Amino acid sequence: MLLLFTALLTGALGYMAARSTPSRYVAEGLLLFDNQQPAIPELNQYVPSNSAPPNQRIRTEADVLRSRQLAEDVVERTPVLPEVTEKPSFLGTLRQEVTGAVANLITEIREAIGMPADGAETDSRDPVIDPKHIQLEELQQRLDIRTTDNSNVVGIRFTSTSPVIAANVVNTLMDRYIALDIDAKQRSTEQANRWLSERLAVLREEVEAADSKIQAFRRETGLLETSIGAVSTVQLTEDQSRVAVARQELSRAQAALDAATRPGGRGATTEALASPVVQALRAREAEVVQRAATLGAGLGARHPDRRAVDAELRDLRAQIDSETGKIITALRRDVDAARSRLEASQAALNTSRTAARGGAEATVTLTQLTRDAESRRAVYQAFLARLEQTRLSAAQFPIARVVSPATVPFRATGPSAGVIGAFSAIAGFLFVAALLVLRNLGRNTVNSPRDLALITGVQNVGSLPTLPGGRRRGMPNLVLERGDSDIAETLRALRINLQSVGRGGPASTVLVTSPSAGDGKTTLAVALARLCAADGMKVLLLETDMRRPRIAATIGAPRSRGSIESVLTGKADLRDAVHVDSRSGLHCLFSDQSAAHPQQLIDSDAFADMLDRARNEYQLVVLDSPPIMRVADAVLLSAYSDVILFAVGWERTSTDMLAEAIRRLPEDARARTATVLTRVRPGRMDPLSYYAGYARSGPPPAPRLPAPST
Repeated sequence: MLLLFTALLTGALGYMAARSTPSRYVAEGLLLFDNQQPAIPELNQYVPSNSAPPNQRIRTEADVLRSRQLAEDVVERTPVLPEVTEKPSFLGTLRQEVTGAVANLITEIREAIGMPADGAETDSRDPVIDPKHIQLEELQQRLDIRTTDNSNVVGIRFTSTSPVIAANVVNTLMDRYIALDIDAKQRSTEQANRWLSERLAVLREEVEAADSKIQAFRRETGLLETSIGAVSTVQLTEDQSRVAVARQELSRAQAALDAATRPGGRGATTEALASPVVQALRAREAEVVQRAATLGAGLGARHPDRRAVDAELRDLRAQIDSETGKIITALRRDVDAARSRLEASQAALNTSRTAARGGAEATVTLTQLTRDAESRRAVYQAFLARLEQTRLSAAQFPIARVVSPATVPFRATGPSAGVIGAFSAIAGFLFVAALLVLRNLGRNTVNSPRDLALITGVQNVGSLPTLPGGRRRGMPNLVLERGDSDIAETLRALRINLQSVGRGGPASTVLVTSPSAGDGKTTLAVALARLCAADGMKVLLLETDMRRPRIAATIGAPRSRGSIESVLTGKADLRDAVHVDSRSGLHCLFSDQSAAHPQQLIDSDAFADMLDRARNEYQLVVLDSPPIMRVADAVLLSAYSDVILFAVGWERTSTDMLAEAIRRLPEDARARTATVLTRVRPGRMDPLSYYAGYARSGPPPAPRLPAPST
């Protein structure tokens, strides 16, 4: 029920909030930023351009679109806040009322403690809020600039309660952005033109002065120049080239001769190998060598065939040596010719050096003057080209263009009120469910008879519910008013199951205790005793919890003349001190809290004698003891009891406390211990089996509970 109520409440609140909120419309336009730069490279140095990486450039322009200067330009041309003239929403009115109430409360507190109110000091100094400033702030808050990696398209979104204004703001923003970019480029172009014109005038004068200086120097020195330099310099260069070529030829010829005359190298030179005659002789030599090898394998050295082959081989090798000698002679002639050419070229080079040495200093000076003039002329030509190119209007190179203008949206953005209500209901449901789950996990309490049996290791004999109505309609009264109810049947089954827990015979003494206070042990003891008495048994209920007695208040009995303390101290007889419940016939011996040390009374011979007498006179004796985790009374009473019945609160008693409570009992008492799960919420247990009664008459039965496990 709690989850359902929470879901309905949050769903209704979400639906009301959505209905009271004005509809909002989103208009979107797209700008494409071109990476292509102007076709004039020099123009990029003076006209504003962006050479940053594409992604960085797009993010930079997105920041420009969010700038305050552009927002001010848009606000001056189109309205931004239509809702200032509309009826305020429910949430807006509520926010204003809450803000006003808080401000009034702060003012009253200041006055109460003697502090002056804020208004008394600042009324004369409060600035007047400019409506344009409000629109500017709203524009920057509702504007959404979206960029995507690896894309040059930028999305521009604006949210407003008016669809027309939403589209107008987006389109105006894109138009003004492009217009301001073009204006900035035009101003930069004009500034570049002025600077280039001034610089060109200075450079022209410098070029003319450099040319005049070169002409004057030529007239003074009489240097001759060709298209490739001075005559002496050109001749010297050519002679140096000839000497280098002659040296290379001499080196090549000498290397070939050395290779041919090297011991063991005859016939192996490049020229010999390239000679057709030598190649033919080498081929015949190879054939004869192969034939000699074949004959040598089967014939002796004096055989005529073998001698003929050896003679032929010697003849071929002599011919090869003869041809190689001719080649070596030719190589010597080539070396001599190359050396002669080198000597002639060297002589010509010496002559050129002598001729060029006289004009070297003048040539160096002329070269420096020429280089200076050329560098100045190059700078002048570059600036002249830039001036001509920057005269083109930079407006023909806009940084971006509109690829998708914003249209008036016809559908409000966001989910409908019904969807918001549904999501609110689901969120509320899940939130409360999560809180309940976390509460259960954090408690680490007993949640089922199965957990109870696993933790304690003893038998569970039943589960009892929690009932509405307080003490007037509690369990002790219900078992009398509705003897055929589920609870009564469960208690009867519990009484039967206790017989299997005892020392082998009928359980005549039952100790009812619990790990801690509030687990329902007194209610269980009174209800069990009353039911057994109402069913015809002679039952005595002993209130051994002498520190916090509750039995008299539970059954609504007046104060008795005697008490368990008076019986144990010998001041009263058991028969005189017993109170008889008029509704069930149950005999009760209450406590008056007069004992200073209840444990001494429980551990006395008088208590043992009283209990022996009670066993002889009654069929069943039920002892209501204190919680075992508070005092040791229950441990002492366990020695007198046939059965120890633990009342464990459902989702209340922690597992650690329960395990410790069982551990504190003596080992022989644990074998006589059983558990009862109390205060169970109906419908939360595993409905495997029920004791629902058999009678059909009477009022409707109580919520069904599972039968005790065996």
